[in-house]
Amino acid sequence: MNIFITGATGVLGRPVVQSLVAAGHTVRALSRSEHNAATIRSLGAKPVSADLFDATELKQILVGSNAVVHLATKIPPTAKIGRRTAWLENDHLRRDGTRNLVEAARAIDSIETFIYPGYSFVYPDSSDNWIDASTTPTHSSAILQSTLDAEEAVAQFAAEGHRGLSLRMGSFYGPETPDPLTYARRGIAVFPGRSEAYLPQIWVQDAASAIVTALTEPIPSGIYDVVDDEPLTRGELITVMAQAVGRKHLLHPPTPVMRMLTGVVYDVMTRSLRISNRRFKEASSWQPEIPDARIGWTKLAQTN
Repeated sequence: MNIFITGATGVLGRPVVQSLVAAGHTVRALSRSEHNAATIRSLGAKPVSADLFDATELKQILVGSNAVVHLATKIPPTAKIGRRTAWLENDHLRRDGTRNLVEAARAIDSIETFIYPGYSFVYPDSSDNWIDASTTPTHSSAILQSTLDAEEAVAQFAAEGHRGLSLRMGSFYGPETPDPLTYARRGIAVFPGRSEAYLPQIWVQDAASAIVTALTEPIPSGIYDVVDDEPLTRGELITVMAQAVGRKHLLHPPTPVMRMLTGVVYDVMTRSLRISNRRFKEASSWQPEIPDARIGWTKLAQTN
């Protein structure tokens, strides 16, 4: 398969590209700098220079492709996540970038599949109730509207007889995202919210394998949830993290402090989301290597 991918050098993009190349697929990846191009080559893919916001240019570079995977994001650094303006570039990539890619893909007869990784935090606070993609998302957060708009663009692609999948990902964790473990070793818990509130997570390699599975198996178009088998509450996560780093307990910063630090994302970060991955597992052969964060964070602490 000839696959075009954006965001190839990101936390999710790197393992996705490596897995696809290892499986014998031809991967071309959007590159925005020579540094990115060098990284893409090191992963075994071919860098392609283009403007994601130039529809004509996109149509030219997509010729010959069979599938598009849009992984590009621009998540603000931790120190800026509370500022609405810090998310504008990410919104642009998600909303407008997806629309442009979908428009270009619709013009190329050889493209049958479009994959977009969404964000599981689009759901409303659901206490301890199990939820999934059949649950109506909330539109209460401005920083999440762009990912819902992107999903709508993918759905339009699917409505024309193609295959379009949006995979709502849990919060990434793994060797590529060691910050929570670093803070835990300093005695600080970085999971804001009520102790009984559920936090959906997913091991990065498992998220990557879900993308590859969505590309290579005949999964019907639609929205699916890619999260751990068993989401933990924040209280359980804090206990797991403390045990993983050999501490009796971790300091949980007071709510006013967390509100100040997280600003516009506080509501999103503190929702209770007990999300099920059942629908994706039933539609595919995907099985997470790390089924829950108890195993994942313990493994990470032992190897980092």
